[in-house]
Formats: sequence, C-alpha cells, structure tokens
Amino acid sequence: MMNKDTFAKWLETHTDLQQYAIKRYSRAIEKLPSELVDYRLQRIILFNLTDTTFIDTILNNLEFKKKDTKGHRMYSTALKHFKKYIEYSYDSEFQAELFKEEQEFEKYLTGNPDEVRRGNIEDKPKDKPNHRAVNNRKVWNRNPRYASESVANADYLCEFDNQHKHFISKFNQKNYVEAHHLIPMQYQEWFENSLDIHANIVSICLVCHKKIHFGLFEDKKEILNKLFNSRKERLKASGIDVDLNKLYSYYQD
Repeated sequence: MMNKDTFAKWLETHTDLQQYAIKRYSRAIEKLPSELVDYRLQRIILFNLTDTTFIDTILNNLEFKKKDTKGHRMYSTALKHFKKYIEYSYDSEFQAELFKEEQEFEKYLTGNPDEVRRGNIEDKPKDKPNHRAVNNRKVWNRNPRYASESVANADYLCEFDNQHKHFISKFNQKNYVEAHHLIPMQYQEWFENSLDIHANIVSICLVCHKKIHFGLFEDKKEILNKLFNSRKERLKASGIDVDLNKLYSYYQD
C-alpha cells in the first residue's frame, strides 16, 4: 500500500535527494488533494492511484501551473517523482505476476515423459485463454500441458537446429529444451483466437531461447525466420493470421 512513508522511502532509495527535500515532496503529495478543487479537478487521494493518467492531468492544468510557478515548481517536481514511483511500484507487481505465470507454465520440465501425448495434436482455432488483471494490464493464463506436448512432439530437439544438444535434463532424462510462444502471449489482446496453442509453441534449446529474448535483433532474425516458416501454415489453421514482418515487430522492443 502506498502512503507518505513508502513514497519517502522510495525517494531515499532511488534518488539523490537530501532528507529535507524528501520530506517536502512526500508532504506535498499528501497535501495536494485538498487543493485540487482550486484547479477544478476532482479531489482524489493520490496515494490511491494505480496509474499516472491523473498525475498528467494535474501537471497540464493551467491553474496548477500558475501556482506551481509561484512556488518555484515544488509541486510539479514532487509529482514527477511520484509519477516514477507509481510506475516503478506497479510495473514491479505486474512483472512479479508475469513471472509467477511463467513458472507455472514451465512445470512441463518436471513432467513424466511417458505420460505425454505424441502425434495427436490438432491445429484449430481456440478461444482466448483466461486472464487476470494486474494494474490494468492482463496476465494471460498458459496451459503447461500444451508446452509438454509440443516439446515431446519435437522429440525434445531444438526446432531451429536439432544438433543443439547441451545437456540431459535430470527431470525426464531427455535432451534439455525449452518451450517458447513464437507470438508472445503479451500480444494476445490483438488476436481473436488463443495464442496458447500447440502451433504457436516451439521447442528450442536454452541458447536459442535466451538469444530471442535478450539478443540483438539482427541475431534473432535467422531463428525467427526458420521457426515462422515451419509454423505459418499451422498458425493459419489455428486462426492466427500474422506475417513475418509483424512477427519481427514483436521482438524489436
């Protein structure tokens, strides 16, 4: 929960401000709601905000700007720090929830390979998966079984290069590979049908997996190109219409 004390602590940890400035800015954020009516704005406790839209509304208000200028921009400086605090706090919470979902998805690594189905995968459109809202953003659920089946269907080989064999997994005594959504789940909102499907889950070695997440874009293109060309017809059959350039755009951030 955000309050004057947690904001002050964040300022102390993440800025080079002196203690007198930290106290001044944290008090300003606590006091400012009582003045919002003077700017013809709704009175809102700022520590209850979960995004920064209203902060921008205040900063762009003409009456606020006049008073802020007279006050040597103390309030606007406090608000700009507070905006960063909100972004930090809620992005951290979102990332924690996303990591939790990814950990659930990766449970396929510890599964029994003898219980995994092979060869009976049918590519067809499926409804969007369920999701949970975290700070006005969606964390989409993933089914670990689809990952397990996709990896088994690839014979536990890297689909970019089946010679990529780094070590044997202690969980299933198979070549260690990882499952990856070719079209990342974060873009599910843009598609009418589910991205959590066998056609969109590829089996790749840990080096290729890290490269397409953290490598330079030019180093990713060869991997993405091969994976896409091997999956594009299956994706179409599953109701996912995307071309290579659009796929590239998902990895250029």
